[in-house]
Amino acid sequence: MRALVTDIQARLVAALPTGTPVLLPEDREQALAGRKPGQAGGLSGYLAAHPNGYVQVEDPLSISSDGVTGVFWVPVASLARTADACLELAHLVSRALCGFPHDPGPHREVTPAQPTPLQPGVYICRPTYDALTIDGTHTGAVQE
Repeated sequence: MRALVTDIQARLVAALPTGTPVLLPEDREQALAGRKPGQAGGLSGYLAAHPNGYVQVEDPLSISSDGVTGVFWVPVASLARTADACLELAHLVSRALCGFPHDPGPHREVTPAQPTPLQPGVYICRPTYDALTIDGTHTGAVQE
């Protein structure tokens, strides 16, 4: 499902403010990585370096299949220093993936989320979006 997560990442990079990191599943440790001397470490330090927050695309979860089509759910987390900033970033992610009622995007939000404190000064909003595959290929199609 590499094509699915890289497609989501590309859509988000194009839609989010310039410089907003959009991390792939294998990059999740990047935000927790070591720091330079004199800098805060962990999530607080990463968010200090990226004040608009960042987005973490997670591994797709297989939900159903009929042998030809498959449905996957993909958690996409928005993290920021305040609840308001987190909600704003999550809203931009939702618009990039779901579109608008009059112009739907390729995904639907299947589990909503609200900003939740993860640790002091770090909020996370982690909704899940669906994705359709046909014969193992991500379609990017809108599901009804």
